[in-house]
Amino acid sequence: MISQEAKGFLYLIVGIVLWSTAEVVIRSVNDVVSPIFLAWFRFALGSLVLMALLPMELKRRQLKLNGKILLHAAWMAVLGIFLCGITLQLALVHAGAGVVATTYGAAPIMVFVFSRILLGDPMTWPRFLGVVCGFAGICVLALSEESVTFSLLGFGYILFNITCFALFTVFIKKYAGPFGGLPITALCFVFGSLYMMPFMFWEGQTELLTSWTAFREVAIPIIYLAIGTTGFAYLFYFMGLEKVDATQAISVILLKPPLATFLAWATLGEPVTWNLVFAMVLILGGLYLVNLMNRLRLGRALARA
Repeated sequence: MISQEAKGFLYLIVGIVLWSTAEVVIRSVNDVVSPIFLAWFRFALGSLVLMALLPMELKRRQLKLNGKILLHAAWMAVLGIFLCGITLQLALVHAGAGVVATTYGAAPIMVFVFSRILLGDPMTWPRFLGVVCGFAGICVLALSEESVTFSLLGFGYILFNITCFALFTVFIKKYAGPFGGLPITALCFVFGSLYMMPFMFWEGQTELLTSWTAFREVAIPIIYLAIGTTGFAYLFYFMGLEKVDATQAISVILLKPPLATFLAWATLGEPVTWNLVFAMVLILGGLYLVNLMNRLRLGRALARA
């Protein structure tokens, strides 16, 4: 019998692997699809998929939606969907997939800082050194030279993005309660896509909604982004988050930087610079230290599976 903790880590791994393909696919359609439209489409279609599953999930859990959870979803969606969705797209316009994914690897460090403040996670010397090491990696990456795959503007977007996502992760753990996983994810997707809609129409790229010829050219990648790297990735991530603590959950993003960087090099030909490699080593080393005790817990959970 697989333990609940082991199931949580398996869900997280599936979610992160799906997420790791997002940067590469987004970069491949950046010249055709505008950032805000792509962010809106991903979460709008993803919300339809998750909302179709929501009634069955609520029945299984014997829950009913109430004003409190709707209010929490409405304000958390500003951070985790609206701001995260748009700034990720903008970051990938101005920086390469490898740079974005490597910086995203520092999200666990941000989560630990906010978990320490909001959830009372204990501080230890390894965790403190891990935070220092992770932020050193961010500084190294910031020293990269301007190129077609790096700009300080894009770097700034992704730093803002991971801050919002880290807060979103901690708030989900703090406020979602029994609605964690699919229910809160589906609700946040709905609110987030509604918030994006006016900006999408203001941006003016609505021909993809009215012309099948225009949409057909990018249908496969953006539908995959909406369902695979958005709907199911978020779903698996927060299903896993239900079963493990916030710092453990985000630690699985250790997989994301090397995997996404490899995919960017293999499929898009993005260069792997010394700044990128050194920053990745520092960030992953920081994550190792931040989650040193959690590795031992994971080993015990898998051993009981």
